[in-house]
Amino acid sequence: MKMVIKRQLVCGGVALMLVACATVKTVPGAEDVRLLSAAELVNCQRLGSASAQVMDKITFVERDKEKMAKELLKLAQNEAVKMGGNALQIASDIKNGSRQFDVYRC
Repeated sequence: MKMVIKRQLVCGGVALMLVACATVKTVPGAEDVRLLSAAELVNCQRLGSASAQVMDKITFVERDKEKMAKELLKLAQNEAVKMGGNALQIASDIKNGSRQFDVYRC
């Protein structure tokens, strides 16, 4: 009985890791959306904001902040393309796997 429970826990943990390791797919044009500083956005039009969210923990283990930041940026680039934007500015720190971005057209 203990072996069955142990096997189920291991299989469940592996499944969670596989889901968490899935890469963020980008939409066409997302690779052209740039992350810019406030000084670089002076002549750009603000289109709105985008919120991106990823898992911040796998089971009880916190994920690497740098990896989360890259995934959040890819998600925000996808949203920027949908909004007609070509530039982003980070509007918040990462909190619980979520980050806000401002979307611009330059």
